[in-house]
Amino acid sequence: MVLPREPLLHFAVVGAILFGGYSWLNDRHTEATAAEPIRIGEGDVRWLKQTWSSQWLREPTADELKGLVDDLLNEKVMAREAQEMGLDKDDTIIRRRLAQKLKFLVEDTAQLAEPTEAELRQFYAANPAQFETPGKLSFRQVYFNPEHRKDAAADATAALGALTANAEDGSTAGDRLLFGDSFADIDELALSGMFGADFARAVFALEAGGWQGPMKSGNGFHLVLVTQHTATALKPFETVRDAVLSEWRSAKQTEVSRDYLIALRNKYGVELDDTTKAVLGPEPAPKVATQ
Repeated sequence: MVLPREPLLHFAVVGAILFGGYSWLNDRHTEATAAEPIRIGEGDVRWLKQTWSSQWLREPTADELKGLVDDLLNEKVMAREAQEMGLDKDDTIIRRRLAQKLKFLVEDTAQLAEPTEAELRQFYAANPAQFETPGKLSFRQVYFNPEHRKDAAADATAALGALTANAEDGSTAGDRLLFGDSFADIDELALSGMFGADFARAVFALEAGGWQGPMKSGNGFHLVLVTQHTATALKPFETVRDAVLSEWRSAKQTEVSRDYLIALRNKYGVELDDTTKAVLGPEPAPKVATQ
């Protein structure tokens, strides 16, 4: 059989096939959608008015409100049809938005929980680091710059003997440091910001009295003399009760979200193919998003 080669005829045939397929699909959904009309209620209108007012700082006119309702109806109609056509399937943006809305719902539910006074005090006792006054120290240092010396570490070690013999002298020649040579009542976080976490941790582990080192930082090598050390102290519960409540709610929110994710995984099941298992190793535990 030889098909005609007229392009117009081909176009007409393809159009008829597409129209017929669309009509068949549409007929399948007509009965289902007819039972669920798209409704615009008082709450929708109130939301439209509030949204308009927050943007334009006035109430919408009758014609403007009608236009807003028409736009909302069009949006709902198109969204319904898109769902019927399966356009929401495997859409990353839609999937993330739905997950985000559920996450907000779970978090809002967790916020409804109210702890007893005993629970707050128990949380306070179990998490002292969150409610402490950070320790502080004062110290002097002599700095040895690796960029200006052949062996800064060796020079620092040699200088330590002279300083140890006369701890109050401190006149051993070191190199100039932008931050200075003396630090008073500084906490570990601030010191970490200047010299690095490892250096700050090591200095805060020192006892007051006596030159010690060399200690390495991101800048070079240091000899350190701690002159005063104030220990970390737990703040009284009564003075931080509001902070304890806030942290308790945050922890509760994380706990509820984690338990809910575990329940969902058990409900729907999780399957990883062999290739994915090889890449990930052991099955990953549910993580609670923080965003």
